[in-house]
Amino acid sequence: MRFKDNVIARLVLVLSCLIFLNVLSAYLFLRVDFTADKRYTLDKVTKRILSEVEEPIIITMYVSEDLPPDINRTIRDFKHLMTEYNAHSTKRIEIEEVNPNASEELEMKAIEVGIHPVPLEVREKDQVKVQKVFLGLVIQVGNKSETIPLIQPGIAMEYNLSTLIKRLTIQDKAKIGYVVGHGEPVLGTLDQMMKELSVLYDLKEINLNRRMDLSDYKAIIILSPFEPISKREFKRLDNYLSTGGSIFVGIDRVNGILNHGIGVGLNTNLETWLEEKGILVEDAFIVDRKCSTVTVQEKSYFSYPQQVNFPFLPLITEFSDHSITDGIEAMILQFASPMKYVGDSTLVYNELAWTSDVSGKLKVPVSFNIGQIWRPKDFLFPRQVVAAAIHGPIVSDQEARLCVIGDGNFIVNGVGEQRITIQPDNINFIANAIDWLSDDTGLMSLRTKGVQSRPLNELSDSKVLFIKYFNFLFPLLIVVIHGLFQFRRKKLKRTRLMKPGVVR
Repeated sequence: MRFKDNVIARLVLVLSCLIFLNVLSAYLFLRVDFTADKRYTLDKVTKRILSEVEEPIIITMYVSEDLPPDINRTIRDFKHLMTEYNAHSTKRIEIEEVNPNASEELEMKAIEVGIHPVPLEVREKDQVKVQKVFLGLVIQVGNKSETIPLIQPGIAMEYNLSTLIKRLTIQDKAKIGYVVGHGEPVLGTLDQMMKELSVLYDLKEINLNRRMDLSDYKAIIILSPFEPISKREFKRLDNYLSTGGSIFVGIDRVNGILNHGIGVGLNTNLETWLEEKGILVEDAFIVDRKCSTVTVQEKSYFSYPQQVNFPFLPLITEFSDHSITDGIEAMILQFASPMKYVGDSTLVYNELAWTSDVSGKLKVPVSFNIGQIWRPKDFLFPRQVVAAAIHGPIVSDQEARLCVIGDGNFIVNGVGEQRITIQPDNINFIANAIDWLSDDTGLMSLRTKGVQSRPLNELSDSKVLFIKYFNFLFPLLIVVIHGLFQFRRKKLKRTRLMKPGVVR
């Protein structure tokens, strides 16, 4: 009887604890995030954005029903994310779910707000059918609204949501100047950068030959000029720095002309101005064994495209511990040049990014040969600096900031058939740099949140050879050792059994 009473008492105690924890969980939300990129933990930037929102946030989800499991998982993760947002928001977030497939009126309403149906293949009873589904949402803060037309599985939803909320709540955007008049890429060819910077900044073209007050600009961008810059223009830049200004420079010290198969040096006086500030950009091409590829037409019986490594397109994966490079994993440069610091100790110099341990540099002029066989002697200059930043009294006693990268085309998309999609971390780099130059945390940590690139470590030829023969010989060695052990054991047993007096 006593045993039965103990069992009942313990059962009641366990149930009471479960009920208490269940009630407590309704008021206290706690979750431990063990993921490497903390994908289930809100970033401090998101928390700051939510704390600054003064009006209710209304989110209307236009999502079809009976979706495949992987899509449903994405929607469920989004709802969990909204629980986190609601817990850290000063104003309650209202979420409304609408199924546009329920009626023609709801479908038209979804299309009016910018959410269009997408075809989705669904397998049912060993048959594949195409289903028209809606997967979008509208965020409304006050009288302003923004639309996410498609919630794609795997995208960084926190960044997209926080960016839209920031865009809807920001009052006055800081002005960023973009220097033109020397053959720089027009803003229309920088659409990825424009989209990223437009959240927090108002990008304006400036011509240094015209009278204007540069102090209105939080930072200035100089990107890939191809024509000489005059002394008068540099004087205006010096005056801007002397008042505590900040400048980002993407310099093309060399020019690769693939159509003619040659690479030449490029002088715009910008290199001289940078050297006066303490950063020397060499007129040399960086080559790196860790590189991107180009497409060539291979010809035999018929022509077909083939991807070929091109060391003049270095893949940069080595970054310093700096706010500009926080979270950045891989950048692709084209016809980049190395740089080094030649200033004094009055300025704080930070190297931001390097080439790999198997890299080199070629002085101009050079000839391009896509089919060239690259040898170890071509990569004798490891860890070349490709990006750096300095801050301090650059021109006057005022604190100024300068960020330089040895490739002016690393964020140029181009137009028409020549348009290319830029590596996301290239865009993240300049966006982070503008945040740092503007002395504003902005969306820096949130922008690079999430795993983007996990390249395999490169192995030396000797290590590859060792692993190859180890994998082949080690199992054989184990078999031989096991065979010798068994042979020895049976021999000892046979010898013991053959001794006089041993009973079998």
